[in-house]
Amino acid sequence: MTLSASNARLLLGVIALALTAVEFTPLFLGRSLYEITFLGVHVGATTAIAFLIIGWKGRRKAEDGVPLIDVVLALLAVACAVYFAMQGFRVSERIEGVDPVLPLDHVFGVILILLLLEASRRVAGIVLMIIAVIFIAYVFLGPYLPGGLAHRGMSFMRFIDLQVLSTQGIFGTPISASAHMVFYFVIVGAFLERSGAGQLFVNLAYCVTGRAWGGAAKASIVSSGLFGTVSGSAVANVLVDGIITIPLMKRTGFKGAFAGAIEATASTGGQLAPPVMGAAAFILADIIGISYASVAYAAIVPAILYYASLYMLVDSYSRRMGLGPSAALPVAEAFAGFRERWHVLLPLALMIYLLTAQYSLMRVGALSLVAIVILSWARASTRMNLIAIYEAIVNGARGAAEVAIPSAVAGIIVGVLVQTGMALHLERWLLDLAGNSLMISLIGAMILTLIFGMGMPTSAAYLVAAVLVGPALQGLGIPALPAHLFIFYFAVLSMVTPPVALAAYAAAGISGANLWTTGLVAFLIAIPGFLIPFAFVFDQGLLLQGAPLHIAQVVTTATIGVLAFSAASGGYAFGPLAWPARIALFCFSPLLIDPDTTTDLIGGAGMALVFGYQIWRYKLRGPVNVSTAPTRT
Repeated sequence: MTLSASNARLLLGVIALALTAVEFTPLFLGRSLYEITFLGVHVGATTAIAFLIIGWKGRRKAEDGVPLIDVVLALLAVACAVYFAMQGFRVSERIEGVDPVLPLDHVFGVILILLLLEASRRVAGIVLMIIAVIFIAYVFLGPYLPGGLAHRGMSFMRFIDLQVLSTQGIFGTPISASAHMVFYFVIVGAFLERSGAGQLFVNLAYCVTGRAWGGAAKASIVSSGLFGTVSGSAVANVLVDGIITIPLMKRTGFKGAFAGAIEATASTGGQLAPPVMGAAAFILADIIGISYASVAYAAIVPAILYYASLYMLVDSYSRRMGLGPSAALPVAEAFAGFRERWHVLLPLALMIYLLTAQYSLMRVGALSLVAIVILSWARASTRMNLIAIYEAIVNGARGAAEVAIPSAVAGIIVGVLVQTGMALHLERWLLDLAGNSLMISLIGAMILTLIFGMGMPTSAAYLVAAVLVGPALQGLGIPALPAHLFIFYFAVLSMVTPPVALAAYAAAGISGANLWTTGLVAFLIAIPGFLIPFAFVFDQGLLLQGAPLHIAQVVTTATIGVLAFSAASGGYAFGPLAWPARIALFCFSPLLIDPDTTTDLIGGAGMALVFGYQIWRYKLRGPVNVSTAPTRT
């Protein structure tokens, strides 16, 4: 038996509207709801949405019905939402570990955990579910394990108490960030996309880059970076933007693997780029206790360096391969489209202003939604009627489910790590292993975070790494913001790091290139991005912290280093680079990225020699003999 597609859409719409209403209720009531009420509805509703939109084997099409079993699972999730919403006053007054855990707490707690495990398999893949199951088993098997893995164990009642009646489990920091922060930006993104912002970003990209060398690839970089402010998901960015940009790149001469890798790397950077970064950035702000605006402000320069490196690499590669401006790019249509939709950018500007003015995220979201709807009426092509508004709410709720479910499961994992003492043991082990060496600790933190990111959503990977290695990095004297941004960056970059490079694999599906080749090329393209976090840990000037003159110095040298590294990767600087010159630039440019005066001088001198030779060879010496000129390969 199945629920018809129309009835399934109706049920989905009702749940989405109810979730959105609860999310904005505190704004109209003038006071906050009980935390367990607010978070219970958020978790239960998003879990129900997941069962309605994703089947046992994959995502459903709009015309597909929903099997009865999935309808039952969705209704059970709604029942959990209602139950925990009704416990608001009792939970707010009870004392954890002292007041009794009721039989219904056990029943609904177990149901919610089981539903979340299955929902996480559907939303994020089986890896996260397996890890969560292992950690749950670890809670009860602790007394029987050997050596440092052992712990005192925990009763079933105590486990339920901590996981569903406290802020140390499912309703902990990850889901709190999802409900109190991420939801509002996801819903704003859905409204922006519905009003035509996605197409506007593509139009703007082609207007800016359409007449440049490698214009199609540069347009991919610009549009993916802009679209990242709406989606906040690397894979979603690839699937929406890449459908347009990857075929155009291939038509203008780029190979499939390179086209897919550029789109994947650019889309991944969307989570690093302010003003709206990935969901993990909101969790980061919550963990270290600062405003999201402060996190976005600190991320400005690293994001610029990341995208500057991609842009320079494409420029150098295009010049070396002879991929000049192409008439295949729809520049005239892009200009027309931009003129038709430019007003859609105004709500985004308003949102940035409200963030910098320290408005609450709920108020920022509400005012931005109102602005989007009002300004959409400026043109018939962007006008949002009641049906469009309803569809945007439903799409926003679907997007919220993609974040909320991995966040809730990550809360289970983090809760187990803290409750069993394993987090403290791992912190001590990492410090002992590194021998108080900052560089070794950073390399270890990078590797662990990339491992956690294999097949896991960015928010879950960041959170687990933050609990495991964050305290160890801070124990070595790194301030909280750069320490957690370091972890955050590598949780994001895991999307283009083999063997499980999800964004690259999504791009390969569009380009038709080999998965492994695309993943490897994306990883190589993103290497400057791997250097940037090390640089801002050693000098917070790259995070715009410190004296203005010092900030200007480190930003300038890091920019030169990143651009030189990318030129070496692309193989062109004032002319084609021979391999000895490329190798020299690969060696000298990281010295400029490292914010130290001595390394800057050494790196600058070496780069000056290489560039001086290139200028002499191609600009001053005269025309190169045709028989020895570089050929396109």
